[in-house]
Amino acid sequence: MSLLNWIETQSAARQIAAWGAEVAQQCQAEVALRLGQNVHRLSLPAARGYIRARSASVLDQEMLVLVESTHCSGAVAAAVRQTAMDEIIRMAMGDLLKVSRPHGQRKAA
Repeated sequence: MSLLNWIETQSAARQIAAWGAEVAQQCQAEVALRLGQNVHRLSLPAARGYIRARSASVLDQEMLVLVESTHCSGAVAAAVRQTAMDEIIRMAMGDLLKVSRPHGQRKAA
């Protein structure tokens, strides 16, 4: 791989990550509303699946906005969608763990 190809690949990866984070941020409030209190009773793996299912339609709407504004290719859009979904799950799981653990209580090592 030439240096130019490596630089272009790294630039594309950074752009995908940036767009994914931006799309996830745009989805965060709506996803939180859709999750409600049901997610707190689930195990962590089940919660991940629940978050993925409940956030799919919100994410699809935001992806349409991104594709319209950037005119990115289908492959790039798919990569951004996967990155955004991972970020949505990470943010929602972080919120879930904050709520489930009392403030100030630390987990033993």
